[in-house]
Amino acid sequence: MIDKAKVEQFLLDDLKNKQRYIPLPAKMDRLISELLTRRGYARVKAASQLADVWGVVVGERIAGMTTAGTIRRGMLEVTCKNSAVMQELAFKKHSLVTKLNQKIGSLANQPIKDLKLRVAAT
Repeated sequence: MIDKAKVEQFLLDDLKNKQRYIPLPAKMDRLISELLTRRGYARVKAASQLADVWGVVVGERIAGMTTAGTIRRGMLEVTCKNSAVMQELAFKKHSLVTKLNQKIGSLANQPIKDLKLRVAAT
């Protein structure tokens, strides 16, 4: 004779094998973070905030003649319109780095250690 308990257990096991794992839907914050990363919006926002801070630290006159670039390995790349502006920034380099680090705070994932100054190619 057939044991009903064994048949039921066999059917339950068979049903478990046929069921598929359905992952939970992705969380909205993770999706938005991935989208921002893929599209590069976070980098654009950080560059814009860095440019704003640069303008505040050096003043309008110098900010109009310079462009703050990216921070790589603690070096902020700054492009100057002419060598006179570059020389003026070189004299103030230490105080500028200190002020930038105070103003930037959590915007940059690493502190600025130095400025890399160069004249724009014309």
